[in-house]
Amino acid sequence: MTTKSKTKILHIITNLPVGGAQDNTLLTVERLNREKYEVTLMCAQDGDWVERARQIKNLKLIFVNELKRKIHPVADLVAQVKVYKHIRRGGYDIVHTHSSKPGFVGRIAAKLARVPIVIHTIHGFPFNDFMHPLVRWVFIDIERFLSGMTDLLVTVSKLNLEKALKLRLGPAEKFRNVYSGIDLSKFDIPVDAERKKKDLGVLNGDCIVGMVGRLSQQKAPLDFINAIPRVLKARSDVRFVIVGDGELRQETMDLSRRLNVDKNVMLLGFRDDIPELLPTLDVFVLTSLWEGLGRSLTEAMYTGRPVVATAVEGVPELVEDGKTGILVAPKDIDAIADGIVHMLNTPEDANRMGAEAAKQINERFQADVMVKRLDEIYQEMLERKGMPGRPRDSERLAT
Repeated sequence: MTTKSKTKILHIITNLPVGGAQDNTLLTVERLNREKYEVTLMCAQDGDWVERARQIKNLKLIFVNELKRKIHPVADLVAQVKVYKHIRRGGYDIVHTHSSKPGFVGRIAAKLARVPIVIHTIHGFPFNDFMHPLVRWVFIDIERFLSGMTDLLVTVSKLNLEKALKLRLGPAEKFRNVYSGIDLSKFDIPVDAERKKKDLGVLNGDCIVGMVGRLSQQKAPLDFINAIPRVLKARSDVRFVIVGDGELRQETMDLSRRLNVDKNVMLLGFRDDIPELLPTLDVFVLTSLWEGLGRSLTEAMYTGRPVVATAVEGVPELVEDGKTGILVAPKDIDAIADGIVHMLNTPEDANRMGAEAAKQINERFQADVMVKRLDEIYQEMLERKGMPGRPRDSERLAT
């Protein structure tokens, strides 16, 4: 294997809605050195960020529309066949899968196609503590099985790594931790927060408390809504903003009406002006029931927002209670409300925590740092496999 040519790498993810795993993957395939790598991205042709992917230079896109987030036996089988056929033809040196479904389909296909190096990033576990215990252990066993088809497992937080090892998802030597990088430069823009508040219709100096994320079971937007009446008992000058969309949108709207707080709630849907919206928030809230790390949380902390967040999986690695934010137990509505009120009533404390949070995020979560670390991992694996250069396709087919 002495051919002096680029390493062929395939990244696989489901679809491309706005989300942390998607941003991580797109930043990676965009910033990998094209003098060293020939990069392909496989995904479903669905989501707000498909056009973003199309705009990435020197990136080959392969669309497999059967790659769906939810389990769908027929679509999953079709996806398995299509992914395998493409990988077999592609002659890839590395297949790197992202998140649960691509991790299942992609790793099996790569193993069958005899890809030399298979890497999987755990952006979030496919199981959580709110599942039926039997279902949860089935998913855990599946991950243990897939680990045997994987040369390296990447986690996005050290707490996720510790959890994976505790659950015996793979031996310690198979794991590397790489913090999920963010293009923080897009948040380094001047923002007239008061003007932006007026654009949102907040004209009377009210405080704004907000969350950013999919309206899904994972993000628990109903818990956010349920906390609002308690906050309003303490402070009547608060508006609540939810940025994002999803299957729980109607339930979220209905609950706000039943609690008679709908006049204080704004559901903004998907927005592409997050860097301008975040500085308008007096408090950022994350009510997730499970979370790999929390992309929106990381972004909010970088902008110095005081945060109230649930202490799930990787989140405590970002939020140190009392130092960079307030941590609460998931589903603890009273604690969520009390945390919000504390931040609103003690601005000096809130500003102190926000400033410390911004400092820590800036030091650890730059996108270029993430891509550099992944590049090092790829080179380490190539050397371990004795692949200083990419083999000719004819050589691979002959093995």
